[in-house]
Amino acid sequence: MMAETPPENSPQRLLQTWLDDLPYQLLLLEKALLPEGFPFDYRPESLDALEARLLEQDGSVQEGGDRAEFVASATAYLGEVLLGVAGGAWGWHTRPVGDLPGQPVVCPDPDLHLSPVAPMLLISYALRVRTGTAFAGELERLRQAVTARQRAIPGWAPVKEHTPHVDPGEPLPEHPVLTAWLAERSEALADWAKEAFDGAWRSNFHPRTLNWLEAVIRQRFATVAEFDAARDEPFVQGACWYLGEVIRRNKGAVWQYVPYDPDAEPWALGSRENVWTEVPFVDQPDKRVGGAAIPLGCLRELLPEAQAGPGTEADVGPQERRAALRDELLPFRASSYAHVGALLTRMGMVTREKTDSVLARYAEFAHEELPPHEVPDALEAFGVAVSAHADDVDDLEESYTHLLEEAAALTDGAVTFTGVRLYGGEYGDHLEFARNGVLVTEETEHQSHDYLDHLAVMHLMGHADPDPGENPRRFYFVDFVRLRNGGYESYYVFATPEQASVLEKELGLDLH
Repeated sequence: MMAETPPENSPQRLLQTWLDDLPYQLLLLEKALLPEGFPFDYRPESLDALEARLLEQDGSVQEGGDRAEFVASATAYLGEVLLGVAGGAWGWHTRPVGDLPGQPVVCPDPDLHLSPVAPMLLISYALRVRTGTAFAGELERLRQAVTARQRAIPGWAPVKEHTPHVDPGEPLPEHPVLTAWLAERSEALADWAKEAFDGAWRSNFHPRTLNWLEAVIRQRFATVAEFDAARDEPFVQGACWYLGEVIRRNKGAVWQYVPYDPDAEPWALGSRENVWTEVPFVDQPDKRVGGAAIPLGCLRELLPEAQAGPGTEADVGPQERRAALRDELLPFRASSYAHVGALLTRMGMVTREKTDSVLARYAEFAHEELPPHEVPDALEAFGVAVSAHADDVDDLEESYTHLLEEAAALTDGAVTFTGVRLYGGEYGDHLEFARNGVLVTEETEHQSHDYLDHLAVMHLMGHADPDPGENPRRFYFVDFVRLRNGGYESYYVFATPEQASVLEKELGLDLH
């Protein structure tokens, strides 16, 4: 027997509607309603800036609809921040507010025994008293309740219920169909790039290469119908994979796949009617209000439905009708020090105390966007990676010694290096050292006294791996999106195979 659908204006339906709309409200606030540079990081400190902005907007002449839109989006953000402090979940209060049949409320963790907080009423109060401290006062009240509970029960912490599509989560388990598709497309990259990119050095996964891909798609297909007829062919499938990989590697998205579920409700995820079913897509489940896109659909939208003759509306240039392919990256959130720290903590690679200390050190930009080439540097900052300098060094032997000592320190004593010595030739042709007391010699090639041999470094890091059976972790070379002529450090992250897989998927890296 199927459960009855709640009435249209029931608290359950109204709350669900609010929750479904929450990601949109937050994106609207961040992307359109708040000025650039606003600290949109869900930290309590950001509420001072939000309240100031509300007061500023309220003092200006605004259309009623614009003001209501801003208040609704501010309600969403304010509520999420309050939930982050006091735990709990969104609820619905049935008392009408103007033309609204009630309003969303924040219900703190039940252990706090606090009444629900209505963010809309708190905003109204802030606009009435105009002190600029109304939000801070409510935060302090909630903090005092949390502190009192923690004093009474050491170790207690408020628990926030997961807000769907807003709070970070974990990716779906990788489906065998997706695994096979990704492997097939990766192996076919060289042949596909030769056809799609004219054999030139353009397929380096940088966002600007999407301009070339877009031009190729438009030249190859005149209409959506032509594209659809070729959707299962290697060229189109390769284009889908490449677009998804550009998003993954530059924004830290993950590939996802939802199989058909015969028991799924019509239009629900897994049903035939749902566009996300049985098609590879990229998603950011581990980021707040992360982006998601179906590459096949993104490419398809570049094309007109049908060809048209001169003088018709459809004769307008494609670029004027449709956004550029590079715009598909805009909804996706790049990694940050805070995101990297949360991921490493979740996997047990670093302690919560270590994460907090690193974020405190980089507090000024802990929540700012990390371009792909800076993500490995963040791994090193959290103490799970080492790097070999790409620029000139003061002393080659000393630099190799320092690198080996840093790598050995990550192994917790499983590997030691002593007696590091560079000798032979004009600049040093051999590097000698004792690994766990056993003498090892590696050949090196230097063009001067100033630059490390990064191929030799790769061999050295193999010696830094613990012996089989002693420790499941090993050093992985970190590959990331690079500019053609850029100079970059060589990074090596120390992780288990399982941890390396997660870092690849969720930070947009390739680990070898």
